[in-house]
Amino acid sequence: MKRILLFLLGLFILAIPATVVQASNTKDDGRMLYGIGSTSKLVTSAAVMRLVDMGMVDLDEPISTYMPDFTMNDPRYVYITPRMLLNHSAGFMGTVWGNAMLAGDSSTYYIDNFLGILSNQRLIHHPGERSIYNNDGFTVAEILIERVSGISFTNFIKQELFEPLGIANFVSPQSDFDRDRMAPVYLNGSRLLPESLGVIGSGGLYATMEDLARFGQIFMDNADGIILSPKSVNEMNSIQHKMDLLPNANTVFRYGLGWDVVDLYPFNTLGIQALSKGGRTNGFSTDLTVIPEFNLAVAISASGSDVEVNPIVHAIILEILMEEGLIPSDTTINMPELNLEPALIPSNIKTKAGSIYDTGVSNELFRIDFTDYTMLMHPIAGFTDRPLEFLHNTDGVFVSIDGNSLAVIAGRLNQDAYATSLITFYDNYILVQTYSDLPGLGIIATSAPFAQRLEPNTATQSAQSAWDIRSNREFLLVNERHSSLSYISSHVFAVQTHSLISGFVTASNIQTANVRPSSVRIIDENNAQAFSTIPTMGGRDGVDIRIFVQDGVKFIELNHGDRVFMDAAFAKRFSELNGQVAITDNAIWVDIDDEYAGQTFQITTPANGSWFVYDDRMNPIATSLERQPRNTIVLPHGGRIAFVGEPNAIFTLHPSQLH
Repeated sequence: MKRILLFLLGLFILAIPATVVQASNTKDDGRMLYGIGSTSKLVTSAAVMRLVDMGMVDLDEPISTYMPDFTMNDPRYVYITPRMLLNHSAGFMGTVWGNAMLAGDSSTYYIDNFLGILSNQRLIHHPGERSIYNNDGFTVAEILIERVSGISFTNFIKQELFEPLGIANFVSPQSDFDRDRMAPVYLNGSRLLPESLGVIGSGGLYATMEDLARFGQIFMDNADGIILSPKSVNEMNSIQHKMDLLPNANTVFRYGLGWDVVDLYPFNTLGIQALSKGGRTNGFSTDLTVIPEFNLAVAISASGSDVEVNPIVHAIILEILMEEGLIPSDTTINMPELNLEPALIPSNIKTKAGSIYDTGVSNELFRIDFTDYTMLMHPIAGFTDRPLEFLHNTDGVFVSIDGNSLAVIAGRLNQDAYATSLITFYDNYILVQTYSDLPGLGIIATSAPFAQRLEPNTATQSAQSAWDIRSNREFLLVNERHSSLSYISSHVFAVQTHSLISGFVTASNIQTANVRPSSVRIIDENNAQAFSTIPTMGGRDGVDIRIFVQDGVKFIELNHGDRVFMDAAFAKRFSELNGQVAITDNAIWVDIDDEYAGQTFQITTPANGSWFVYDDRMNPIATSLERQPRNTIVLPHGGRIAFVGEPNAIFTLHPSQLH
């Protein structure tokens, strides 16, 4: 039974061609390659464990033993070990993003410059203290694998992991393969050039869904030491999560080595261990789920970066287990019954009244108050503009009433979904258990520290005034390669000050029309630092900010040399171009004058340059990074154009289309 089930599910592929904005009608013939995003971390973890089995790496030896040139602007970096890289506890800021996501460009620029940028950064907590999801740990692991093995990461995983499994359709941007096999990604109906992620070990691999499922064989009970020793498999499949503040809660995040979760809900409630790792890129959402005792693996990749594929996989697995008689055929997973019996709120909890909490990556900033029986969350910044009310019950837990789920307000569920949240306090954190009922798919559970209290930060009057002046000003990305997809997904940065949180600013990447705030602490007139240390997910991808002026132009630099954004007030006007744009260094941004709105113009694009057009809300609507690039564009009213290229790249605007 088990061997048959492995065979069936190893070949059971559910995959939808990828898109940035809209669904594709392309059909998968089984050879289509998908960007598996952060699911790549599982491959990197397995590669490190292969080196452990070969006696070449010790999980608990300092990284500097293997990489003497690995340094950081923080003396604690010497304590970082390979284990900490793989369980998200190294203490990195999160992600060096600059030039990480390219299109049609397999340049090694990112990895070549990664350690140099990281050397200027600090740690946000002591190594090994807590697990906060980060990408940089796995990029360091990628380099570690190359240094220890003496061959490229791409060749190592091919020789040591894929070839012994008979896997031929698992590749990296550095592999020699037919790019036409990649699932298409679209922007406004036009197919873009293939994604090429420089963060290979963290999120840059491609695979067919069949071979991704086959890779899952490594972690099954019947693996018999294939690729990895039983001891190494057990290390990866065991809980490695540091500072798990909800250790008994149902969740999709409880880290192993590489895995997002090693006791996935709802299977844990059935006495079954399920392992899961998801991944997202600009164009793909992917998941690999493995149930070791039944030798079962299911892989899926879906259209778009905002598609929740995990519950689809979970629903499929439940159906298979019931059909095969491995669990009762009438198994149902129900929402938890809520205790709505009110209880007076204890005085020690009420002392938190008036406190302001920041949710970090969940993109909410709010102030809390209490009545005798309820807690009110008053939004300051984020996705909702209405107060949320939670009842304190006789279990000592705050429960959502009238649909006030934190999952819904954070914009992660559609209006047809129902969710409920259970809230408790621990030290400076708010802990949340959320159950979401997705129509036709079932229930998912997410439990983690949700928010961190803002401790007072007294900025000088001159420093506060300097940041107040910058509040709500747009800054435009200027220092990435012309092939960078960041000009589509994270091209605008802004800071905001708020009267209720003096001494802090919310730092935001503006993507489409949504502002996604995360608080940073004002240090002085030109510097602000990330402070969030929310375990698990909330504290990920913090930013340190530096303001500087060069040749009279104001810029924002993120994380000590990673990304640079220019004050939008210094953008050129379209009327100033005179038919030509010449790149000398940074990207050139151009505001479209009203007199040109609606007009069509032709553009000649150099081989070492690209352009991007945005509407009046800064949504990208066209780019030269299309598979069949256009040379004609209609100028949108109130929009902008970014011209990006290597020094001396020249764009020509045909005079016949200009006034």
